[in-house]
Amino acid sequence: MAVMDISLRPGTPDDVEWVAELRAEVLRADLRRLGRYDDVRVRERLRRGFLPRSTRIIVVDGADVGSVTVRVDGSDRWVEHLYLAPHLQGRGIGSTVLRTVLAEPHAGDTRLIVLQGSAAQRLYARHGFVRDHEDDVDVVMVRPGDPDPVTSAYSRRAAEYIEHLGSMTSVHAADEALVTAWASTVDGPLLDAGCGPGHWTAQLASLGHDARGVDRVPEFVAHARQAHPGVPFAVADVDALPDEPESLGGVLAWYSLIHHDPAALRRPLEEFARVLRPGGRLLIGFPTGPDVEPFDHAVTTAHRWSVDRLATAVSAAGFDVVEAVTRDADDATPRPHGAISARRHDRPVTVTTPGPRRARN
Repeated sequence: MAVMDISLRPGTPDDVEWVAELRAEVLRADLRRLGRYDDVRVRERLRRGFLPRSTRIIVVDGADVGSVTVRVDGSDRWVEHLYLAPHLQGRGIGSTVLRTVLAEPHAGDTRLIVLQGSAAQRLYARHGFVRDHEDDVDVVMVRPGDPDPVTSAYSRRAAEYIEHLGSMTSVHAADEALVTAWASTVDGPLLDAGCGPGHWTAQLASLGHDARGVDRVPEFVAHARQAHPGVPFAVADVDALPDEPESLGGVLAWYSLIHHDPAALRRPLEEFARVLRPGGRLLIGFPTGPDVEPFDHAVTTAHRWSVDRLATAVSAAGFDVVEAVTRDADDATPRPHGAISARRHDRPVTVTTPGPRRARN
């Protein structure tokens, strides 16, 4: 297949009529399926809302073939009127345009509206959009803004990470045995905190546990929902979980704390103590070293912890350490590995972290 020359040019007032015709062509089948097609209204809505200064025209091999409008409303960025000539759909052009738009700096959320049942929902999900709310006709999807460099770094490399580390086939046999044995001690709902692509969450659910996963990388959550239907996943931060106090039986934090600066680690640990019931179980996986030290992780800077230093931090957050295990580097694990299993104190835990924050579904 020949390489296409894809570019974006600024929109002009003269573009309105042909974009209105394109809108009618692109939306006709879905609107008829929904019983909402009107030959006049479908064009008039575009004409009334057309914003040349916010619109770019998609150009492929020198021909105008589509459009996209991007406007900012408060803290939200809206992607609107993303239309592409039908004969060019399914060839990666929409993904190229979306990547271009999403790469432009914006601290807040990015939102869009798509018709119920439209195949375009799959395109948006691949780029980190998740359902926010919907009615009988429209689905509003949102891609949460990048709150920190770690989230941004994982968003950029999410597809690569999922390909290489997004299934249980990439998990060391000793780790699978350890997590499975630990989960058997959990009584009550189990949270995979920082679930990544969701393979651990799905594995625990398949073993009969009431498991769900949260992660702050929208692309991971979108993949997890698609790959593991029926298992609950949400976009949320381990530093401010959406769960009520003392509502969980177990928290798995498997390599999800490694990018926390040592001075900030207390925050998620206290948050785990807040949401766990007295006696609730915590399991942390992490890279080990002789002390606490940063290293060049493949995605972004991470930290090694000595078992003693991390165990001290876990204890200070309201836990009794039950067990600590280590494993030397081998062909399957390129760096020394550790795991700490802990039990939340039976006595009340006082935490300094904020209370529950709603997940963005």
